[in-house]
Amino acid sequence: MPRGSRITMEEKGQRTIRSLEPYLPKHGLPEGTVCKGCGIVYRNKRWQIESGSSASSSGDVLCPACQRIVGEDPAGVVTLSGPYLSQHREEILNTVRQQEVKHREKNPLGRIMEIKEDNGGIIVTTTEDKLAQKIGREIYKSQRGELHYKWSHDQRMVRVEWSR
Repeated sequence: MPRGSRITMEEKGQRTIRSLEPYLPKHGLPEGTVCKGCGIVYRNKRWQIESGSSASSSGDVLCPACQRIVGEDPAGVVTLSGPYLSQHREEILNTVRQQEVKHREKNPLGRIMEIKEDNGGIIVTTTEDKLAQKIGREIYKSQRGELHYKWSHDQRMVRVEWSR
């Protein structure tokens, strides 16, 4: 529960929502469910990467990350801009891709949806807000510049803007 919030009489005794993520299933999925989009497996109430999985696909289930990709609904948008970007483009894009690989080891639902160039800048969309924050933080740590975060709490989305 957020700090400083109070429980009203209507809320007392009711189940609280654990996550505001709209793409997580309200009820658990069957053990061993495989995402038809990316092949990750639902085990122990979590989506996990399993190599050499013997699990069979059970129906037409998409994991929350694949649902976001299909629906074109990013949880994070990273905007990279500035004259420095054109000179160090490859190095910065390598940092972006490395952060996705690192993050995906811990959480297979954190993925880059799209990397596109726009008016000399680069826009990276992600399936998780934490991944977008991590990309921005790592670029700032390695390249310096200016870094700004803008959260949209009602939609659980973050916009990260880096420039130099």
